[in-house]
Amino acid sequence: MMMFSRMLRRQGFYRVKNQAEPVYMKHHVGLGGVYVRIEKKKALITVRDLGIHEEFTRVKKLENFISELDDEAYRQKCFIVHKMRGVGS
Repeated sequence: MMMFSRMLRRQGFYRVKNQAEPVYMKHHVGLGGVYVRIEKKKALITVRDLGIHEEFTRVKKLENFISELDDEAYRQKCFIVHKMRGVGS
């Protein structure tokens, strides 16, 4: 459980207060709210705006998944900005 918490803090997540189980949250412009609930030996990630609900038992796999989400959001943002610039010229 501590390993999940450390990794999430490194990734920029903040702990949500007044929760029975540890819940971490990060807001991303391209993704919306990303929530991770930590249970005994697993972490449950939820991205409400995209309908993503995944379960992870390994810290590295969760870290890779979060990185892929960030990368995909960045690529989508670059695509939209590039498209907007192309239309206006």
